[in-house]
Amino acid sequence: MGNNIAIEFEHVSKQYRLGLVSTKTLSHDIRRFWITNVLGKEDPYLKIGETNDRASKGTSEYVWALRDIDFKVEQGDVVGIIGKNGAGKSTLLKLLSRVTGPTTGIIRAHGRIGSLLEVGTGFHGEMTGRENIFMNGAILGMTRNEIQSKLDEIIDFSGCERYIDTPVKRYSSGMTVRLGFAVAAFLEPEILVVDEVLAVGDAEFQKKASGKMKDVKIRALGANWGPQRKAA
Repeated sequence: MGNNIAIEFEHVSKQYRLGLVSTKTLSHDIRRFWITNVLGKEDPYLKIGETNDRASKGTSEYVWALRDIDFKVEQGDVVGIIGKNGAGKSTLLKLLSRVTGPTTGIIRAHGRIGSLLEVGTGFHGEMTGRENIFMNGAILGMTRNEIQSKLDEIIDFSGCERYIDTPVKRYSSGMTVRLGFAVAAFLEPEILVVDEVLAVGDAEFQKKASGKMKDVKIRALGANWGPQRKAA
């Protein structure tokens, strides 16, 4: 992975099984565990399956959300993923954010990742907005002092100051998105991953969010990036 590469997907695929997680029989589950975990060979059940096409009814219980994806994103690039419903856009972002792991292939990410994939991502409904800010910062690897230094900016940007000490389960979708984006953007990630969630916000906030994402890009270009990290 070159010094200027921020993200790299290498032959990445993601398969889901509709319904139950197991193979339905204990003997098959044991065989699958033995082959993949003990012998270290390819999962035999990955050789079956069909493309995730919502326009037609499938016959297999296995579907490929993504199949053999290769791409690289350089430091400072802004990349948009476009496709029809069911194309695998959100799955790809979840793989990058380590919400789930790839079925096959390798994902490499160089730098700290901040994600906002859906309303309330990473938030605990019973905790206040303020508590969730500190929790999310800790998940990103920041110290309490680092989070505290950004706290006023996060609250101000979100526009949720009046409700910051209220449990987020009482927030509207728009308020949750505003606070979630503020946390993701102001805690200084080198890689910011955003799904369609900003469509929930109003036009004024979307404009602010776009400006903030440009700031993240500029900061990434000038950042002193640490050691390479690998996720598989």
